[in-house]
Amino acid sequence: MPVAADNRGRNRDWSFRSTDPEGGFNPYGWSRGDQARFDGVWTDAGDDLVDDLIEDYGVMWPWMCPRRLLTREPTLAEEVYELARRRLIGQGHTYADRPDVVYEHAAMYGSFHAARARRSWPDARPQKCPLCATVFTAGQLNPWMVRQFGPARWCKQCCVEARNGSSGPVTADEAQQRLTTLSTHFAAAPPQDFAQRPVPLDLPDGQRDAIVGAMRTCPPAATVRGLLEAGSWVEVLRRTGLVPEAWRPARGTYCVAADGHPCRSLAERAIDDWLTRHDVEHRIEPAWPRHPEHNPHGRRRADWELPDGTYVEYAGLTSDEYVTKIRAKQQLAHEAGIRLVVITPPDLANLSELLGPWGRPPGAP
Repeated sequence: MPVAADNRGRNRDWSFRSTDPEGGFNPYGWSRGDQARFDGVWTDAGDDLVDDLIEDYGVMWPWMCPRRLLTREPTLAEEVYELARRRLIGQGHTYADRPDVVYEHAAMYGSFHAARARRSWPDARPQKCPLCATVFTAGQLNPWMVRQFGPARWCKQCCVEARNGSSGPVTADEAQQRLTTLSTHFAAAPPQDFAQRPVPLDLPDGQRDAIVGAMRTCPPAATVRGLLEAGSWVEVLRRTGLVPEAWRPARGTYCVAADGHPCRSLAERAIDDWLTRHDVEHRIEPAWPRHPEHNPHGRRRADWELPDGTYVEYAGLTSDEYVTKIRAKQQLAHEAGIRLVVITPPDLANLSELLGPWGRPPGAP
């Protein structure tokens, strides 16, 4: 993708709806002064991250920038967040008093204009949805679709149906069968919030298609519970034979990694299995030190601890408060003197990029 030194924002990006004739998403009051202050803290590392996102997500890259910036370049993210916290940027936004919201908007809109000034990227091209054969472009998708399902693969309607589940009439036996089918494609018992969980990117395309297709036909979790007259999701899983009667959800465990470690999701299992394949010793659920603000009761735990004391956290990022949650973990790690690696759903496609320093190629002496 060529760098356009004379681009000056002239490329039209229809994926980001706006009254701006040059394209771009709704500025929500973002001003030239905001951009100037943003450019004052933006770095070459930010440009490198943007280039990687463009490679992976095409025209949809700005919607991934806030979360990837937070985990890949936390120092830069903190600089942007500090501008928001001090109310130096984004004061034309409807939620100007909420630093998390202003940070997310700044990380999208500020980086978008910084990138448009130095390079271009291809327009979204028509593609065919493998589930329904509808021809669509990435620009028709909503941000949550890209964040949950990854780079554009399924059309907007299929993404909506996968999130909402089947709304048609279904019997208890049919609901049970569809949940079992979903479990088979997940290779794990689905958690109650399966419809909101990110679909791992490092699975074969066929398996990912099967997962999203099964999500489309499976009724919502609440509907399944009602049809089976189950008092809890655990009871649903037991009645369908997806977990044993003796299973107790102390950790919310739904699947087991190759080394026997219990995992709360398919994504966690993928990370644990990567560590095992690459001969990385790892301990699950190490305790975080007490902290008066971020861990006052001393109950918070990380997901893994590596041999050198590094903590690893998987952040599924299904909550709108992801900025606060990840920053809290990063601040806790900083004050405790613990190195922290935060893994997000897009990172699952290439775990070696983050965890490579601790591992070795499978089968290597």
